[in-house]
Amino acid sequence: MFWNKRVAVLISALIIAAITISILTYVRRPSLEGLAGLNGPTADSIIADGQSSSWSVHADGSESRLAILLTDEDSSWLGLAEGLKSIGVPFLITRNTKAAVQHKVVLAYPAISGRLLDAEDLETLAQHVESGGTLIATQILGGGLQGVFGFDRIEESRDYSEIRFSGSQPSLSFIDRPEERTVRIGNPDKDLHRIGTQAFVGATNILATYDDGSAAVVAHASKQGGQAYAIGFDLGFFILKSANGRNGGVSRNYANAYEPSVDTWLRWIKSVYTQSEPAAITLHSAPEGRDLAVVISFDIDYSNSMTNTRAFSDLLSELGIPGTFFIQTKYFDDYNDKAFFNDFTLPIVQHLNESGMEVASHSVTHAKTFSDMPLGEGSERFPDYQPRVLNEGRTWNASILGELRVSKYLLEQVTETEVVSFRPGYLATPERLPEALDASGYKYASSATSGNVLTHLPYRMNFSRGYDSTTGVFQFPIAIEDEIPPHMNLREEPAVDLAKRLAEYGGCYVVLIHPNVTKEKIEFLNAVVPELKRFAWFGTLQQFGDWWTMRDSVSVDARIFEDEMVITVDSELPIQGLRLDLDTDWIPQSPLPDGVSFSPGSVYIAEAGTELSITMNMPSTDR
Repeated sequence: MFWNKRVAVLISALIIAAITISILTYVRRPSLEGLAGLNGPTADSIIADGQSSSWSVHADGSESRLAILLTDEDSSWLGLAEGLKSIGVPFLITRNTKAAVQHKVVLAYPAISGRLLDAEDLETLAQHVESGGTLIATQILGGGLQGVFGFDRIEESRDYSEIRFSGSQPSLSFIDRPEERTVRIGNPDKDLHRIGTQAFVGATNILATYDDGSAAVVAHASKQGGQAYAIGFDLGFFILKSANGRNGGVSRNYANAYEPSVDTWLRWIKSVYTQSEPAAITLHSAPEGRDLAVVISFDIDYSNSMTNTRAFSDLLSELGIPGTFFIQTKYFDDYNDKAFFNDFTLPIVQHLNESGMEVASHSVTHAKTFSDMPLGEGSERFPDYQPRVLNEGRTWNASILGELRVSKYLLEQVTETEVVSFRPGYLATPERLPEALDASGYKYASSATSGNVLTHLPYRMNFSRGYDSTTGVFQFPIAIEDEIPPHMNLREEPAVDLAKRLAEYGGCYVVLIHPNVTKEKIEFLNAVVPELKRFAWFGTLQQFGDWWTMRDSVSVDARIFEDEMVITVDSELPIQGLRLDLDTDWIPQSPLPDGVSFSPGSVYIAEAGTELSITMNMPSTDR
């Protein structure tokens, strides 16, 4: 009888398997007229090697730049470099102390100690401050420079989760919000995710303190007006940890709130730089000289949402702005939903494209298990790629590259337009997503909320969400999303207030809307968009990404010749809609180059080639 039961079970399993194979074989045949005959993409996706980025690519530039003195190559300098690029501070990196102190502002990173710097280097840094220069340093671990920074000794700890700024020191003048005064560096409920810190004992000029009141940032001035600032933790590591979503729930808010725990540090360095360097020039971070960059985006998650897209695209057209629609290309029935990428909905996708909206990828399956999927082979093609969501915790026959490649291919076939932007369902972010996006031909991602990554600025994604290698893909954090209560039409005022906060430093304001319902979300857009139009630029993620790619390639330098200064701007791409911020006393010599205009405190480049030179009359300076 036992044997008969085993045979019965085996036969039943074979029957179920046969039925399953038959069903899948039937479904995998594209019976839809709009998809019939499609087979692709034909080229394979090849994952590049994650070779460590080299600091030497940042080694050139004029003395007007902030100089990063790299005291240890085996460090998270990449986070500091990418952060300064995001906030728009020109910099160079050098290993030579004497070369560094030719610059007015020097940032010693990742640490100062007798092991990393010899006695001559340490004395050179001390003399730089004594003679009127500015020195910022993270982690003063030794070397005898305590007096230069104004403290007696350090105490190391991993117990801290917050840093609180206070005082009236000029470099802190921009801090006027509670979220800026107190920033997070660790999760107060999870010891494992806290970073190492140093508290400065015996300091007299304290700019910021840890949870228990001990000194986290200190300053000290020399008789000649030099300034030395000490930060008690590894700022580059903290930036990378946050950008890669590895901070263990540090954020106070997931979305729909101001979370500048990274941005405040970058703005502070920018403040020190612009106040200390007479020839300081910084790059503004919003297109066309506007105060804020806004992207209105929509996630098409299920069948009914497809029909609602028309109402939202018509509204955006009436408001005179474009939007980005992340569309799921589900061409089969499974646990999540029925197939809705079909002959009925393909014209909707085409209409979006024709009406000036961006069509972007939201994957094939929209599976909650996206983060746990295997990378894939890079040869996945429609119609052979046949994944199935079996339940919330299991997806069959799916891969990261399959989701990226096939969705992009299908959308491009329907729209006859290149698809370059991606957002995963549930904002699930596999470790290998950055290089998979790169290999699949994507340029831009919006896969994390500002709260999760502690920044409202775009940044370049790192290989395997790691610490030493970048990809060619940029991340644009989400500021506003629609699913956290209350309904969107009940939080219009806070949304506008957040936009105004971000406009103070050119933040990125990406809005995520699910078009599952229309009334309350259309009310939100009708109320908020006109308010933001007063000071914000609006565009698709691709438009903002293309502009940001150009800005990322720009280098700016200033060189002084007697009573004038020559600003040179170089870019790998033609310059468009770029604002340079500078000292309000500077006045350009006329005539300005074509496509360039001036107002006190800024130069605006509407359109130019890849090289530009502007001559300014210098204000009085003690440089």
